[in-house]
Amino acid sequence: MLSENFKRVETKKTKMTKKTILASTLLLLLHISSYGQWTQLPNLTRNVISVFISNNNLIAGTDTGIYYSSNNGGSWNAATGINTTATSFAKGRNKLLVSSHEKLWQSTNDGASWSALPTIYTFQDVNRIVIRDTHYIAGMKGAGLWYSTDYGTSWISVSTSWQGNNSDLVFKKNRLFASYQSSGYLQVSNNFGQIWNAPGSNGIKTGQSSSVQDIYCLAVKNDSILIAGTKNFGLFTSYDGVYFSYDDGNNWTKKINGLTTKAINSLAVAGNVVFAGTHGGGVFYSADDGDNWTALNTGLSNLTINKLYINGTTLYAGVSTGLFTIDICPILKNNSTLYSASATTISSGDSVKLLANYGGLNYQWFRNGTLILGTNNNVFFATSSGNYKAVIFYSTNCSDTTNSIAVFSTGLNDNLLRNSGLKLYPNPSGGAISIEYSAPPITGPYELILYNATGNLTKSISLLNIHSKITVENLQAGIYYAVMRSRTYTSQPQKFIIIK
Repeated sequence: MLSENFKRVETKKTKMTKKTILASTLLLLLHISSYGQWTQLPNLTRNVISVFISNNNLIAGTDTGIYYSSNNGGSWNAATGINTTATSFAKGRNKLLVSSHEKLWQSTNDGASWSALPTIYTFQDVNRIVIRDTHYIAGMKGAGLWYSTDYGTSWISVSTSWQGNNSDLVFKKNRLFASYQSSGYLQVSNNFGQIWNAPGSNGIKTGQSSSVQDIYCLAVKNDSILIAGTKNFGLFTSYDGVYFSYDDGNNWTKKINGLTTKAINSLAVAGNVVFAGTHGGGVFYSADDGDNWTALNTGLSNLTINKLYINGTTLYAGVSTGLFTIDICPILKNNSTLYSASATTISSGDSVKLLANYGGLNYQWFRNGTLILGTNNNVFFATSSGNYKAVIFYSTNCSDTTNSIAVFSTGLNDNLLRNSGLKLYPNPSGGAISIEYSAPPITGPYELILYNATGNLTKSISLLNIHSKITVENLQAGIYYAVMRSRTYTSQPQKFIIIK
């Protein structure tokens, strides 16, 4: 009997253990599926070092030529006219350019065929190419930078720039930044690459008194933050990592918390999320300006990343064995932001500039929950009181809603204030305030929103009915504005003063 009971207990334990393992496995799978996993695109077992999308063509640059796909990577065709290294792409007007050994190549049919641009022969590799308006800027492997102001018809060497091995070129607003390997220097140009100067730091010197880290890649977030990925050799590998600059490269902050592999080969930005491709550690992402990094490697069989590239909500990773993709929509969600360029209290006839983060294909703006027609970019000028927010479409199937910002006008005349239906008394007050709301009729639940004189949210108070009393003893003395809000209505702001 004892033996039978023992067997029953053991069987029960075994079943519970299996249930625990199954539950843990399901939780792991749910976690993986919530962020998706990498998928390798078929039929391309090449060393992919650059990626680009031009119209309907996905283009992969390799060390033996270019391949393109018109069906999202299902099948590939070898581009004609080029069989050499394709290091970076840029597009201007209807022409696509790629940098390569000793020259640039151009394509007018979205990468299917290429011809050499006959005007830049420097007997050195062209590492990077960028385009802005009529300007072409080429970063060279051994002799600095060259620029053209006539769509590549003629080229001029920039002798005033640092003559090193250029690793990357990025625009931040209308300022162009160039980074360098083997020297670590950083250069900036305010006239599309014709004249270059060094920022105050000359580069990234964190932890060193004289030498600078090798910058392998650059990226820009929201056209305001400059980001650099470093990869050093020998004694200086301890300085590897991702660095952030908030003053155009004059000062840098190293941010590597959670970044288990710090040698950075490539950077990419979507919305407020920064992605880092490492040398041997795969891909990491950060949604808080690098304060914390999270690995994104499920399904990624090759952890040395040559190039990261983002189109919509698809992240591409070029590796020595081909090209991987992953949907990053779940990462972009709940990370969109809205901020104001100035105080959100405005006078009659003025406006406040509201900015949603970059990276969206389209934007929809709302005031008090109502769609504002005729707006479709990341900037909106609010001219009237209300609660504003934006819905950012990162792709046709992926959208995210920003935080809300309250804007109110202090230029309302006495009649408008009286007609708002909201009354607060005594005014001024140093203790309790009685609240009365009359028109138009609204239904609960009710909420009184208090803002300070600069338009910042100070307090939100739930009310049982529209005739209530609140205490303001914990608020500092000054001018405030109150808004009565329900599910269906938001009143005009009512000014009141707190005295002590």
